Amino acid sequence: MMIEVLEEMPEARMEYFCEKVLKRDWPNSIHAYYFIKNAFQWMRKNSASSYKLYYISNDVDNGTFIGILSRPEEEYPDVVVTYTCPGNEEQFRRMLFSTDIINWQKKPLFQAIPFRMKAIVETMIGEKGFKSKLYCIFVLKWMPAYVAARLDYEIPEDVFIRKLTVDYIESIYSLWKIKDIYPKSELWDTVRLNTSLGVFSRHNGELLAWAMSGSYGGLCALIVRPEYRSRGFGKLIVMAVSKVMGEGGVSPHALIGENNKDSLGLFNNVGYLKHSTPLSNLVVEDPNSTAP
Repeated sequence: MMIEVLEEMPEARMEYFCEKVLKRDWPNSIHAYYFIKNAFQWMRKNSASSYKLYYISNDVDNGTFIGILSRPEEEYPDVVVTYTCPGNEEQFRRMLFSTDIINWQKKPLFQAIPFRMKAIVETMIGEKGFKSKLYCIFVLKWMPAYVAARLDYEIPEDVFIRKLTVDYIESIYSLWKIKDIYPKSELWDTVRLNTSLGVFSRHNGELLAWAMSGSYGGLCALIVRPEYRSRGFGKLIVMAVSKVMGEGGVSPHALIGENNKDSLGLFNNVGYLKHSTPLSNLVVEDPNSTAP
């Protein structure tokens, strides 16, 4: 019988784990870092979603971590974020193969897997009797908090920027392209608990574009309504949200599909830096699944 080596991380250990361990591999660890920070923030505020954060308590400095985000909608997969510091991949492999904390019946989504860990996760999924499907390969873009805090932009006279409210969730969700893996509750928590801003028309108050800091603590859900594109509203709202995050001491980061040239160009234009290696999202499927 295997002994479970992972324990739930108490909030009292968060600062050491994030600041002294994960920061050693900065910015490669940025996704795990802000996933953990956001998890404790949301748990304190009674979010609709729930987090479980696991680490090896008697060997904290190796940076091995598994975080699980569960949403209230049963039909949606758990989100699993995994990380270990460079050089600890073999220990990570042994831990991943032996742990019982992952609910395989929920067909989890492994989010933002570092390239050096991807093969380990894929092999483990196969060993559990499932198959892995590549959902997306991401380019991670990020910006130091002090740079984001100094961003300067002009707001055109015909629009204004303000915080989003839950009244806009239905409209926002209708244009969200990743509804297959991210439910409406994700937006509900994000709008209520994190930074979320919109560009509004001064003429009629219509919401034209928006962006927010999501469940993993990074910038997400950047959308400009189709009829208002090519007017600079995407860049404007990215700068506005990034500046608020930077002023709060957060280094904003975003996961952008490697083929999304428009978004990659926009974030380059704002001043975001490129992460050095790709990150992958893997979806767990039944072995006989024939879905495209």
